[in-house]
Amino acid sequence: MSHNLPASGSEPAEPLVTVGTITAGVTALLALLVAFAVPISDTQQTAILGVVAVIAPLVVAAVGRRRVYSPATVNRLIHVSRNRL
Repeated sequence: MSHNLPASGSEPAEPLVTVGTITAGVTALLALLVAFAVPISDTQQTAILGVVAVIAPLVVAAVGRRRVYSPATVNRLIHVSRNRL
């Protein structure tokens, strides 16, 4: 069944948001909060970024795993699809 494979152009060219992008976004958010006088100490900022450094790769892996196919899976799906024709 070819409908199991994503249609050409149906997904972004790069399906994953990088860990660096997530970390940069959190860093920018922290800087913005500090700029608007939200009391976040350097220690708190370091702790938040430490948690992001651990969680971001897990989130990226979980999201990415659902949006990519291994070559073996693609080959199997193509083989099954061709045999049903």
